[in-house]
Parts: sequence; structure tokens; C-alpha cells
Amino acid sequence: MFTQDLTDISPAALGLDNLYNLTSMTKMTLRVDLRDEDEAVFAKYSTFELVKRNYKLIVDGYSGTAGDSLSYHSQRIFSTKDRDLSPFITRCAMSYRGGWWYKNCHKANLNGVYGKDINHQGVIWTTWKGEEFSIAFAEMKMRPAAFSPPSRG
Repeated sequence: MFTQDLTDISPAALGLDNLYNLTSMTKMTLRVDLRDEDEAVFAKYSTFELVKRNYKLIVDGYSGTAGDSLSYHSQRIFSTKDRDLSPFITRCAMSYRGGWWYKNCHKANLNGVYGKDINHQGVIWTTWKGEEFSIAFAEMKMRPAAFSPPSRG
């Protein structure tokens, strides 16, 4: 059982099979930390899991200061440039140049192109900085919902 956050690992880098395995072992929470220059915000979700078939995302229970851009993607499958099963006119993974849980196409795209501030292709969290601002730092962290930090004493 993991007792620490997993940090600095995108869903694609961790591997979707591994991410599924971790979220299927126990109920998990997700925290997304975002920073740009002197500003820092977060989004926390009390429910975070993947469904094995097509790695469908399930998130719920938002709290935080970043605004809720990820719930829009709940119930969506993970799409990549070479495997985009979404039934939309726009091939989102191709257009936005990364793998993500696209839904016509995105409100959040943490696997977007770093530093690209045009055409919604950057690292995006629309409820915080809008669609044309690529966020300098984004980190997704998960841990078991039942996790309780050790008491300091």
C-alpha cells in the first residue's frame, strides 16, 4: 500500500495499466497542483479511478481553489493521437497534440504542449487561466482515500 503521494508523473508516463491497477486496489483521491509565477492553486477530487475498458476516467467530489475543470472529462475514455475513439468531428488527441480524457475536446489538458499559448494546445485548466494560457507547472497526485498522515509529536 502506498503511503505517499505519487508526484511528477503524468498518466501517460505512469502507464495507464499501472494507473488502473493502483486505482482499482482501493478508493483513491486526486489532487492537481497548478502554479504560474507567484500564483498557486489546487483542485482536489474525493473520487479518482479508471475503468479498465479504454481507461475511462471517473472523478467526482471537487474542492479547491483552481476551479473544477476535470469533472467535465469524467466518464470519458483516454484518447491518443493514434487511438482516438471519440465520436467527435474534431480528433481531439490529434488537434491538441497529446493523450487525455477528451470530451469535445477539453476544459483541462495537462498533457498539452508546454508553453504553447495559442489554439488551446498548451497545458490548460480553463477555470483557472482560460483556454489560451499554457500553465507553467502542473502536477497530478493520488493517494488512497483512507490515507491519514502520521501524527506529528
